[in-house]
Amino acid sequence: MHVATSSVTVRYDDVLALADLTLAVQPGTKLVVWGSAGCGKTTLLKAFAGLVTPTQGTVTWASHDVALLGRQQRRDLQSELGMVFQSDALFDSMTVLENVMMPLRKRKVPEAEAVPRALEALARVGLSHASHKRPENLSGGMKKRCGVARAIVSRPSVLLADDPFAGLDPVTEHSIASLLLEVSQGRTLICALPDPVEALPADCFVHLVQGRL
Repeated sequence: MHVATSSVTVRYDDVLALADLTLAVQPGTKLVVWGSAGCGKTTLLKAFAGLVTPTQGTVTWASHDVALLGRQQRRDLQSELGMVFQSDALFDSMTVLENVMMPLRKRKVPEAEAVPRALEALARVGLSHASHKRPENLSGGMKKRCGVARAIVSRPSVLLADDPFAGLDPVTEHSIASLLLEVSQGRTLICALPDPVEALPADCFVHLVQGRL
């Protein structure tokens, strides 16, 4: 799915997070958005995902203005986007399997379908053996893998990853980079990083400075 921003500005009270930003990402592109803390990387990814509403400008999914979509059409198109959050955003009250199933449950996918799809996603990231565990019992790298599994369980065409290497040692970083490249084959990958990393080659690199390209 083609995703794009057109003259997007995002403000949080008096803070300017993105400033008149226009960026189009073609299907299948591997894109790295990089810049220092507070430059707007996470806001850009959340805008692409429909999790942040621009103060000005438009976000489009497959040429549809997100702001003009009806509820069902928005839900259908948003399922084409999967996001790996920087903070993992896993619930310790749930098992790994239940965490991965969350996007499917939100979309009312029947359990008979959701369970095997979640198990398939866990197998894809090498976590089949941990499906019954709680996130608090996982290593940092395993939590990242769980986050990737949750992001791909809906079989999205666009995968968004917000600083997926934060807090990881170099060996685990390389492992997660390889995983992201593997699971994004045939998909668009948009990855936000403080700096480009050798382990994650991309087709395009975008540098953000104070919310501007």
